[in-house]
Amino acid sequence: MSGSNHPMAEVITFIRSADRKGLCFGGWPDSILEIYLGWHHKNGGLVLVEEQGDLVAVAVGTKMFEGDIDKHWVPWNEEGDSLYFSDILATTRKGMAACVDELDQRVRGWKELKLFAIRHGKKKRLQRKVFEKLWSAA
Repeated sequence: MSGSNHPMAEVITFIRSADRKGLCFGGWPDSILEIYLGWHHKNGGLVLVEEQGDLVAVAVGTKMFEGDIDKHWVPWNEEGDSLYFSDILATTRKGMAACVDELDQRVRGWKELKLFAIRHGKKKRLQRKVFEKLWSAA
Protein backbone atom coordinates (compact mmCIF):
# COMPACT_ATOMS: atom_id res chain seq x y z
CA MET A 1 0.00 0.00 0.00
CA SER A 2 2.91 2.40 0.56
CA GLY A 3 4.46 3.85 -2.55
CA SER A 4 6.65 6.65 -3.82
CA ASN A 5 6.23 6.60 -7.59
CA HIS A 6 4.14 9.75 -7.71
CA PRO A 7 5.41 12.96 -9.29
CA MET A 8 5.72 15.83 -6.84
CA ALA A 9 2.98 17.77 -8.66
CA GLU A 10 0.59 14.89 -7.95
CA VAL A 11 1.60 14.87 -4.27
CA ILE A 12 0.97 18.61 -4.04
CA THR A 13 -2.42 18.22 -5.74
CA PHE A 14 -3.33 15.54 -3.19
CA ILE A 15 -2.21 17.78 -0.31
CA ARG A 16 -4.26 20.73 -1.58
CA SER A 17 -7.33 18.50 -1.92
CA ALA A 18 -6.96 16.71 1.44
CA ASP A 19 -6.01 19.85 3.41
CA ARG A 20 -9.17 21.80 2.61
CA LYS A 21 -8.85 24.03 5.68
CA GLY A 22 -5.19 24.77 4.95
CA LEU A 23 -4.06 23.57 8.39
CA CYS A 24 -0.90 21.83 7.15
CA PHE A 25 0.32 23.79 4.15
CA GLY A 26 -2.14 26.65 3.78
CA GLY A 27 -0.44 29.69 2.31
CA TRP A 28 2.61 27.76 1.12
CA PRO A 29 3.42 28.43 -2.53
CA ASP A 30 3.67 25.21 -4.55
CA SER A 31 7.32 25.95 -5.38
CA ILE A 32 8.31 26.04 -1.68
CA LEU A 33 6.16 23.02 -0.85
CA GLU A 34 7.89 21.08 -3.63
CA ILE A 35 11.33 21.93 -2.20
CA TYR A 36 10.18 21.02 1.33
CA LEU A 37 8.72 17.67 0.30
CA GLY A 38 11.74 16.85 -1.87
CA TRP A 39 14.10 17.61 1.00
CA HIS A 40 12.16 15.33 3.35
CA HIS A 41 12.06 12.63 0.68
CA LYS A 42 15.88 12.74 0.42
CA ASN A 43 16.18 12.62 4.22
CA GLY A 44 13.82 9.65 4.59
CA GLY A 45 11.02 11.55 6.29
CA LEU A 46 8.37 11.58 3.54
CA VAL A 47 5.76 8.81 3.50
CA LEU A 48 3.35 8.40 0.60
CA VAL A 49 0.56 5.85 0.81
CA GLU A 50 -1.48 4.68 -2.12
CA GLU A 51 -4.48 2.45 -2.62
CA GLN A 52 -4.98 1.04 -6.10
CA GLY A 53 -2.52 3.58 -7.50
CA ASP A 54 -4.16 6.64 -5.92
CA LEU A 55 -2.57 8.64 -3.12
CA VAL A 56 -4.57 8.38 0.11
CA ALA A 57 -2.04 9.67 2.66
CA VAL A 58 1.05 11.84 2.96
CA ALA A 59 3.12 12.14 6.12
CA VAL A 60 6.24 14.13 6.96
CA GLY A 61 8.25 13.17 10.01
CA THR A 62 11.83 13.28 11.26
CA LYS A 63 13.79 11.39 13.88
CA MET A 64 15.72 14.00 15.84
CA PHE A 65 16.61 15.23 19.29
CA GLU A 66 13.80 16.95 21.19
CA GLY A 67 15.89 20.11 21.49
CA ASP A 68 16.04 20.43 17.69
CA ILE A 69 12.27 20.38 17.10
CA ASP A 70 11.93 24.17 17.06
CA LYS A 71 14.65 24.46 14.40
CA HIS A 72 13.89 24.37 10.68
CA TRP A 73 15.15 21.87 8.11
CA VAL A 74 16.71 19.45 10.60
CA PRO A 75 17.84 16.26 8.84
CA TRP A 76 16.98 12.76 10.01
CA ASN A 77 19.22 11.76 12.94
CA GLU A 78 19.40 8.05 13.81
CA GLU A 79 20.71 8.97 17.26
CA GLY A 80 17.68 11.18 18.00
CA ASP A 81 15.48 10.61 21.03
CA SER A 82 12.25 11.86 19.41
CA LEU A 83 10.07 11.44 16.39
CA TYR A 84 8.60 14.71 15.16
CA PHE A 85 5.54 14.65 12.92
CA SER A 86 5.30 17.91 11.08
CA ASP A 87 2.35 16.92 8.89
CA ILE A 88 -0.01 13.98 8.30
CA LEU A 89 -2.85 14.08 5.77
CA ALA A 90 -5.01 11.07 4.96
CA THR A 91 -8.29 10.58 3.16
CA THR A 92 -8.83 7.05 4.46
CA ARG A 93 -8.40 5.38 7.83
CA LYS A 94 -6.37 2.61 6.20
CA GLY A 95 -4.11 5.28 4.70
CA MET A 96 -3.47 6.75 8.13
CA ALA A 97 -2.78 3.27 9.52
CA ALA A 98 -0.36 2.61 6.66
CA CYS A 99 1.58 5.77 7.60
CA VAL A 100 2.02 4.41 11.10
CA ASP A 101 2.97 1.00 9.67
CA GLU A 102 5.61 2.65 7.51
CA LEU A 103 6.87 4.42 10.62
CA ASP A 104 7.28 1.02 12.26
CA GLN A 105 9.34 -0.19 9.28
CA ARG A 106 11.59 2.88 9.07
CA VAL A 107 12.15 3.54 12.76
CA ARG A 108 12.71 0.37 14.71
CA GLY A 109 12.15 1.06 18.37
CA TRP A 110 9.94 4.10 17.73
CA LYS A 111 7.76 3.10 20.66
CA GLU A 112 10.61 4.07 22.98
CA LEU A 113 10.98 7.52 21.39
CA LYS A 114 9.20 10.68 22.44
CA LEU A 115 6.54 11.61 19.87
CA PHE A 116 5.90 15.28 19.04
CA ALA A 117 3.95 17.55 16.74
CA ILE A 118 3.42 21.29 16.56
CA ARG A 119 -0.26 22.12 17.02
CA HIS A 120 -1.58 25.68 17.07
CA GLY A 121 1.98 26.97 17.17
CA LYS A 122 3.02 24.98 20.24
CA LYS A 123 5.08 21.84 20.63
CA LYS A 124 2.88 19.02 21.88
CA ARG A 125 3.94 15.61 23.06
CA LEU A 126 1.74 12.93 21.51
CA GLN A 127 0.42 9.85 23.23
CA ARG A 128 1.84 6.59 21.87
CA LYS A 129 -1.52 4.87 22.31
CA VAL A 130 -3.07 7.12 19.66
CA PHE A 131 -0.62 5.81 17.07
CA GLU A 132 -1.04 2.23 18.22
CA LYS A 133 -4.81 2.59 17.78
CA LEU A 134 -4.34 3.99 14.27
CA TRP A 135 -1.94 1.17 13.45
CA SER A 136 -4.44 -1.49 14.49
CA ALA A 137 -7.02 0.01 12.10
CA ALA A 138 -5.20 -1.39 9.05
